[in-house]
Amino acid sequence: MAASLLLTCCTKEGDVIYQTDPSDAPSAKPLVTVIYDPNAVGDGNYNDLIYQSVEQAAKEHGLRTMHLSPSTREEGLAYLETLFEQMSTAQDTVRRLFIVAAASYDDYLRRNNDRLAANPYTDLLYLETSKPLTGKGSTLCLPYYGAMYEAGGLAQSLASEVLLVAANPKVESVSGAVDGFTDGFNADYIQYPERLGISKTLVTEYLSDDVAGGFTVTDTTAIHVMYDRQWTGYFKMLVPVCGGAARTFQYLNDMMGGYDLAGVNVAINSTQSSLSCVKHIDRAVALCISQWLSPEGMPKHQSLGLADGYTDVVVTPDNSFLYSIISFADGYELTDEMRAKIHEEAIRKEAEYEK
Repeated sequence: MAASLLLTCCTKEGDVIYQTDPSDAPSAKPLVTVIYDPNAVGDGNYNDLIYQSVEQAAKEHGLRTMHLSPSTREEGLAYLETLFEQMSTAQDTVRRLFIVAAASYDDYLRRNNDRLAANPYTDLLYLETSKPLTGKGSTLCLPYYGAMYEAGGLAQSLASEVLLVAANPKVESVSGAVDGFTDGFNADYIQYPERLGISKTLVTEYLSDDVAGGFTVTDTTAIHVMYDRQWTGYFKMLVPVCGGAARTFQYLNDMMGGYDLAGVNVAINSTQSSLSCVKHIDRAVALCISQWLSPEGMPKHQSLGLADGYTDVVVTPDNSFLYSIISFADGYELTDEMRAKIHEEAIRKEAEYEK
C-alpha cells in the first residue's frame, strides 16, 4: 500500500509521476497532502482549482505537496488508512496537513480523525461540510445556496425552462446548490408578458444515487439527459451541478446546441453561456493553508459564502446566442436595481438556509 501511495504521487509541478528514491535525504519542509474523490483531478472544475491553489501555496510558502486521486472510493479509503496509520505513530517533527476534498469519505473521517491526535505536527482539513469534526481536525464550508439562488433569480430573464442536472442528492454541497437555484428560479422576480403564454418549468435530474457518483458521465448518457425530452418553449437553460461531468455537457451543447448553459463552480468561456455561478474554492484553500502556517492555526470551522465573496455569480449576456425573454418580448431587461435586489435577497436567504 505504501508503494501504491508513492506511485500515484504528483511532483510539485504536477506533471511527473515518480517513486521516491530511498537515498533521498528527508526534507523538513512542511508537507501538504490532498486526497480527492475518485478520478477527480483533471475535471477542469472544482478539484483542479484545489490542485492549482495548493501548488501556488507551495511556491509561496516553500512547501512540499502530494496529490492522491484514486480510481475508486475503496482505493481512496486505503490511502487514508495508510496515511492515518503512519501519522499516528510518526516520531519526526515534520509539519503535515492532510486536506480531504471528498464527501464520500465522511464516515471514515469522523470515525478515525482522532487517531491523529497523538501527533501534534499533523493537522487535518476536511472540505465542504457544515458539520465540524469532533476532536482532531478543521472543517471548511463554502455554502452554495446563496450564489445558486441568485443565479436562479437571474436565470428567469434568460430562460423559461431549465434542466438542472445534479450529480447525486447525497453530497451536501450539491443538494445546497440544487435547493438554492430551485428557490431562486421559482421566486417571482420576472413577470412574463401574458400574451406570450410563457410559464416557468424546472426539471431536476440526478445522474446517480451514490455519494461518490454522478461526477463523470458518458456522452451517451449526457445526450439522453439533454435531448430525450420535449420542451414547449424556445428559451432553455442547462444547469450542470455535477463537477467534471459538466465538461461533457458543455462540449455537447457547444457542438449540438439547444441550451443556454450555466457554468457551475467556474466561469466558463462558451458562446452559448450567459451565466456562471462561481465557487472560489482555490482562494478558500489558500486562506486555510496560510492560517495553518500561522501561529494561530486554522479555526475549528469556517463558513465562507456569498456575503464573504467566496461564491459569486458572473453574467456574460454578450456571450449568449439567446436573447433575454423580457428584452425579446417587450424591450425590457434586467436592471441593475433588480440585480442588486436579487443579490441582497440571496445573501439573506443563504443565512436562513444555513441556520
